[in-house]
Amino acid sequence: MVQPDIAKDEAFGVVPIFKGSHYLFLLIQHNAGHWGFPKGHADPGETAVEAACREFREETGISTYRLLEDISFSENYLYTRRGQRFEKTVIYFPAFVESKQVNFQAEEIQAFSWESFEGAIARLTFEGSKHVLTSVHQFLQQKLT
Repeated sequence: MVQPDIAKDEAFGVVPIFKGSHYLFLLIQHNAGHWGFPKGHADPGETAVEAACREFREETGISTYRLLEDISFSENYLYTRRGQRFEKTVIYFPAFVESKQVNFQAEEIQAFSWESFEGAIARLTFEGSKHVLTSVHQFLQQKLT
Protein backbone atom coordinates (compact mmCIF):
# COMPACT_ATOMS: atom_id res chain seq x y z
CA MET A 1 0.00 0.00 0.00
CA VAL A 2 1.32 3.44 -0.96
CA GLN A 3 1.59 5.91 1.88
CA PRO A 4 0.65 9.55 1.19
CA ASP A 5 4.26 10.77 1.47
CA ILE A 6 5.51 8.18 -1.05
CA ALA A 7 5.21 9.00 -4.74
CA LYS A 8 4.72 6.29 -7.35
CA ASP A 9 7.27 5.74 -10.10
CA GLU A 10 6.93 3.30 -12.99
CA ALA A 11 9.42 2.14 -15.62
CA PHE A 12 9.52 -0.47 -18.34
CA GLY A 13 12.34 -2.63 -19.62
CA VAL A 14 13.55 -5.68 -21.46
CA VAL A 15 15.39 -8.81 -20.34
CA PRO A 16 17.50 -9.50 -23.47
CA ILE A 17 18.14 -13.17 -24.21
CA PHE A 18 20.51 -14.76 -26.74
CA LYS A 19 19.94 -18.47 -27.36
CA GLY A 20 23.03 -20.36 -28.42
CA SER A 21 24.03 -23.68 -26.88
CA HIS A 22 22.57 -22.16 -23.68
CA TYR A 23 20.82 -18.92 -22.78
CA LEU A 24 22.84 -15.73 -22.34
CA PHE A 25 21.39 -12.60 -20.75
CA LEU A 26 22.46 -9.03 -21.50
CA LEU A 27 23.21 -6.92 -18.44
CA ILE A 28 24.05 -3.26 -18.54
CA GLN A 29 26.00 -1.24 -16.02
CA HIS A 30 24.26 2.06 -15.49
CA ASN A 31 26.42 5.14 -15.04
CA ALA A 32 25.39 5.14 -11.38
CA GLY A 33 27.40 1.89 -11.10
CA HIS A 34 24.76 -0.79 -10.62
CA TRP A 35 24.17 -3.73 -12.97
CA GLY A 36 20.69 -4.42 -14.29
CA PHE A 37 18.59 -4.60 -17.44
CA PRO A 38 17.74 -1.89 -19.98
CA LYS A 39 14.77 0.14 -18.73
CA GLY A 40 13.29 3.60 -18.56
CA HIS A 41 10.21 5.73 -18.18
CA ALA A 42 7.41 5.93 -20.73
CA ASP A 43 7.04 9.04 -22.84
CA PRO A 44 3.55 10.61 -22.85
CA GLY A 45 1.12 8.37 -24.74
CA GLU A 46 3.44 5.34 -24.86
CA THR A 47 2.24 1.92 -23.82
CA ALA A 48 4.35 -0.27 -21.53
CA VAL A 49 5.55 -2.34 -24.50
CA GLU A 50 6.36 0.73 -26.60
CA ALA A 51 8.35 2.29 -23.74
CA ALA A 52 10.25 -0.95 -23.03
CA CYS A 53 11.15 -1.38 -26.71
CA ARG A 54 12.22 2.25 -27.18
CA GLU A 55 14.40 2.21 -24.07
CA PHE A 56 15.93 -1.11 -25.13
CA ARG A 57 16.81 0.21 -28.60
CA GLU A 58 18.15 3.52 -27.22
CA GLU A 59 20.30 1.99 -24.49
CA THR A 60 21.71 -1.00 -26.42
CA GLY A 61 21.44 -0.14 -30.12
CA ILE A 62 19.75 -3.52 -30.65
CA SER A 63 16.85 -3.27 -33.09
CA THR A 64 16.42 -6.88 -34.25
CA TYR A 65 14.65 -8.91 -31.57
CA ARG A 66 11.46 -10.80 -30.78
CA LEU A 67 9.67 -9.43 -27.73
CA LEU A 68 7.47 -11.78 -25.73
CA GLU A 69 4.80 -9.21 -24.91
CA ASP A 70 2.26 -11.71 -23.57
CA ILE A 71 4.40 -12.33 -20.47
CA SER A 72 6.01 -9.83 -18.13
CA PHE A 73 7.96 -9.85 -14.89
CA SER A 74 8.14 -7.04 -12.36
CA GLU A 75 10.16 -5.75 -9.47
CA ASN A 76 9.12 -3.27 -6.80
CA TYR A 77 11.32 -1.24 -4.51
CA LEU A 78 11.54 1.96 -2.49
CA TYR A 79 14.11 4.69 -3.06
CA THR A 80 14.70 8.30 -2.05
CA ARG A 81 15.73 11.11 -4.40
CA ARG A 82 16.24 14.70 -3.26
CA GLY A 83 14.37 13.99 -0.02
CA GLN A 84 11.31 12.51 -1.77
CA ARG A 85 10.45 8.85 -1.21
CA PHE A 86 9.30 6.76 -4.17
CA GLU A 87 7.74 3.35 -4.61
CA LYS A 88 8.97 2.12 -7.98
CA THR A 89 7.57 -0.66 -10.15
CA VAL A 90 9.54 -1.86 -13.15
CA ILE A 91 7.83 -4.15 -15.66
CA TYR A 92 10.15 -6.24 -17.86
CA PHE A 93 9.38 -8.12 -21.06
CA PRO A 94 11.70 -10.94 -22.21
CA ALA A 95 13.11 -10.53 -25.72
CA PHE A 96 15.14 -12.86 -27.92
CA VAL A 97 17.90 -11.10 -29.83
CA GLU A 98 19.51 -12.35 -33.03
CA SER A 99 22.97 -10.93 -32.38
CA LYS A 100 25.11 -10.20 -29.33
CA GLN A 101 26.38 -6.94 -30.86
CA VAL A 102 25.69 -3.98 -28.57
CA ASN A 103 26.18 -0.26 -29.22
CA PHE A 104 25.42 1.11 -25.77
CA GLN A 105 24.27 4.64 -25.00
CA ALA A 106 27.29 6.22 -23.26
CA GLU A 107 25.15 8.95 -21.67
CA GLU A 108 23.42 6.36 -19.47
CA ILE A 109 25.42 3.12 -19.74
CA GLN A 110 29.09 2.55 -18.87
CA ALA A 111 29.43 -1.16 -19.71
CA PHE A 112 27.57 -4.28 -20.78
CA SER A 113 28.07 -8.01 -20.38
CA TRP A 114 26.48 -11.13 -21.85
CA GLU A 115 26.22 -13.65 -19.03
CA SER A 116 24.98 -17.16 -18.38
CA PHE A 117 22.19 -17.40 -15.83
CA GLU A 118 24.69 -18.10 -13.04
CA GLY A 119 27.01 -15.31 -14.16
CA ALA A 120 24.13 -12.86 -14.41
CA ILE A 121 22.85 -13.70 -10.94
CA ALA A 122 26.35 -13.08 -9.58
CA ARG A 123 26.72 -9.74 -11.42
CA LEU A 124 23.27 -8.21 -10.88
CA THR A 125 23.37 -5.60 -8.13
CA PHE A 126 19.86 -5.68 -6.68
CA GLU A 127 17.81 -8.56 -5.30
CA GLY A 128 14.74 -7.46 -7.28
CA SER A 129 16.65 -7.84 -10.56
CA LYS A 130 17.91 -11.26 -9.46
CA HIS A 131 14.32 -12.29 -8.73
CA VAL A 132 13.21 -11.09 -12.20
CA LEU A 133 16.02 -13.04 -13.88
CA THR A 134 15.24 -16.17 -11.86
CA SER A 135 11.59 -15.94 -12.91
CA VAL A 136 12.53 -15.40 -16.58
CA HIS A 137 14.93 -18.34 -16.46
CA GLN A 138 12.29 -20.61 -14.90
CA PHE A 139 9.81 -19.51 -17.58
CA LEU A 140 12.33 -20.34 -20.31
CA GLN A 141 13.02 -23.75 -18.82
CA GLN A 142 9.32 -24.62 -18.41
CA LYS A 143 7.71 -23.07 -21.45
CA LEU A 144 10.26 -22.89 -24.24
CA THR A 145 12.40 -26.01 -23.96
